[in-house]
Amino acid sequence: MYGMAQTIAQALAPICFCVFLGWTAGRAKIMPTEYGRALARFVVLFALPIALFIAATKANPRDIFDLRTLLALLAGFGLTFLMGWLGGQHLFHHNRADSAVQALTCSFPNISYCGPPVLIASVGSSALLMVVTGNLVAALVIVPIALIIMTRNATEEAHKVNFTGAVLHALRQPLLVLPITGALLAVLGVKLPQLAVTSANEVGVAAGGTALFALGLILSAIPLRLDGEIAFNVFVKNVIQPIVILFVAYALGLRGPQLAQVFLLGVLPTAAEVSAIAVARNTYSEKAAGSTIISVLVSIVTISAGVATARFLQS
Repeated sequence: MYGMAQTIAQALAPICFCVFLGWTAGRAKIMPTEYGRALARFVVLFALPIALFIAATKANPRDIFDLRTLLALLAGFGLTFLMGWLGGQHLFHHNRADSAVQALTCSFPNISYCGPPVLIASVGSSALLMVVTGNLVAALVIVPIALIIMTRNATEEAHKVNFTGAVLHALRQPLLVLPITGALLAVLGVKLPQLAVTSANEVGVAAGGTALFALGLILSAIPLRLDGEIAFNVFVKNVIQPIVILFVAYALGLRGPQLAQVFLLGVLPTAAEVSAIAVARNTYSEKAAGSTIISVLVSIVTISAGVATARFLQS
């Protein structure tokens, strides 16, 4: 019991601290809440793309591009993305841009912050490869789809483009270009100079903390309340996603530690970077922020259940 509590604390304490710090800065008028958008743009345009690029370049393609693992994650992330999209369109009657961000809220787990402590405690240090794999699946599949939809259906008339234009616009975004470039370098066996990696890491390591601080800053200006829509988002992300991943991974033949690793990615809460994307594009920002923080709170239960299940899967 103590070990599980320690695992949960290691995963969630940094998140809660950074969010609380941002919330305090906003409530105490230390920093204007409108700065949250500038911080979010920093995350989306610089810190997060660089963090994903560095992670991709360090990856061993043989370890990461395991077909069964990729299919299980694609099924889990993809189905919950689709559920969020359909929920936004047909249950909550949002426009397509808002529905795309809602879909991200339901499908993009906080792998960078929560993944390492949860996976290491449950499986061991070898599970860190799954953190890279999960981030790449999110960065190369669900985030680009959301970006294309948001660009294609921009609310500002001047920003509206056709589908081809939306794809080309998405392909120019650092959040897509840098992870793809990093993955290609890894496949080609190109190693970056250590000086370049160290320099880039100075920005990349700021992605998670800055996104969480911005989330707290945003939350300081809006009332936090649990409504049906936020409950839907959290249920899809925290409950449906791990179940889908587990069943698909098992059906594909994954067993033991590998099954436990891929399953644990699904129990993690919504990534703070989703709120950063929402705020940077002024789309679905309040619901994304509310869903993210409630998802973090609910993950106290889902991570506990996930760690217990992972131990059973390895026995």
